Amino acid sequence: MSRTSTPARTRRPKEATRAAILAKAYELYLDKKLTPGDERLSVVLDSLGYTTGAGYQIWSNQAEFRQELQVYIAENIEYASLRAIAGQVAELDRLKLDFDQRVLEGAERYITAFLGREDFYISLRFMSMPAERPPQITAAITQAYERLTWETSELFKNVLKVEGRRMKDGHTYDDLAVATSALAEGYALRNRFQPERIKTDIATEYGPYHAFSVSFLGIVTQMVELDPGA
Repeated sequence: MSRTSTPARTRRPKEATRAAILAKAYELYLDKKLTPGDERLSVVLDSLGYTTGAGYQIWSNQAEFRQELQVYIAENIEYASLRAIAGQVAELDRLKLDFDQRVLEGAERYITAFLGREDFYISLRFMSMPAERPPQITAAITQAYERLTWETSELFKNVLKVEGRRMKDGHTYDDLAVATSALAEGYALRNRFQPERIKTDIATEYGPYHAFSVSFLGIVTQMVELDPGA
């Protein structure tokens, strides 16, 4: 009995330490205090006030830690911007906007939230890794995109149901989700490299990202029946 309970007592603290180190490392990664490709275990241990031995009881070397951290980050990628905009649907309802105005306002809020997240750029960095990247990373990024598509599709489905509208023949909610997500990603990339130019070149009295909102509305117009009775 004692032989089976003793390992359990020693295993729990070790797993708790592992979880704390990985969670802190992810936080530092998002805050850009860990450099991609140079995720040093010592930096994470120092930030937690842990001794060097606490980390090297779990990972035998730096390379082992880096690989497990990369997989951990990939598996925990979340597109929080989507949940943020979903939570504002009720607020948009209260504003009593017409359909076009709701799409424009919703798109503005979506891209503002999207640009504030690091998850998208993390996924790009992982997918640009050499072909020998751990297969768990490829699987995790694929699942993250599938989850994003599903959640976006569900969001559109609910919004259009409230509006009494439906997709045009030949188009699906997934089509709409993929097209609008691709627009957001492309826009985010340009914003990443030319943030000031974007804000000065296309800013209007409607807001700094109005051009994105108009493009978003264009996609919706192509795929959604604009006449509720159609």
